Amino acid sequence: MRPGAGLWVIGAAVWTMQPLIIALELIVGRRASASYSYVDNTISDLGYTRCRMLDGAALCSPWHALMNVGFVYFGCTLAIGALLLGLRRPAGRALTASMIAWSISGLGSIAVGLVPGNENVYLHSFVALPIFLAQPTALLLLGVGLLSTHPRMGRSTLAVAALSAIGVAVFFTLVVTDASSSIGAFERLALWPGYTWVSVVALAAFSEARSRGRG
Repeated sequence: MRPGAGLWVIGAAVWTMQPLIIALELIVGRRASASYSYVDNTISDLGYTRCRMLDGAALCSPWHALMNVGFVYFGCTLAIGALLLGLRRPAGRALTASMIAWSISGLGSIAVGLVPGNENVYLHSFVALPIFLAQPTALLLLGVGLLSTHPRMGRSTLAVAALSAIGVAVFFTLVVTDASSSIGAFERLALWPGYTWVSVVALAAFSEARSRGRG
């Protein structure tokens, strides 16, 4: 057995919990002011430490501290999970690059939690950028890497990557054109598929390991 190979189990375990960041967004959003919209407001708005006026209404997120802690926690577990899952198999270049991209996305999430948008909007935007670039890239590389050994999972992952990429493209278009309508919906389309799919991949790794153990 390669040194540290058993650590992949920890990586897979923390990846199975990644979809909980979506639940956290929904919970914190429910505590936000009535003007907050999951469709028209960004995820980062939930981490703003002070109220602000937006379209003539006050936008407040009383549970902003919980959201920012969540950004940091789930960023850590995303990165750690990727690094530890990389120990599971001699992955090849695509899968290795995918795990690096997931780690970059995790580090970006940590930074987003440490730098709320209202504290420094330029720095916040800078550290958030790698998340949007890394997630569809990580999904693409993961899908390519899985095609030869797990073709069904590989094709499914590529479909998820395409969905995430569409979300990223439209989200950036809305940001550049300074449009607010549906910006939250497309940001979530960019990120939620990745947070969900890493859990699917982790559960598949557990299932494969169990099957091999029985064999």
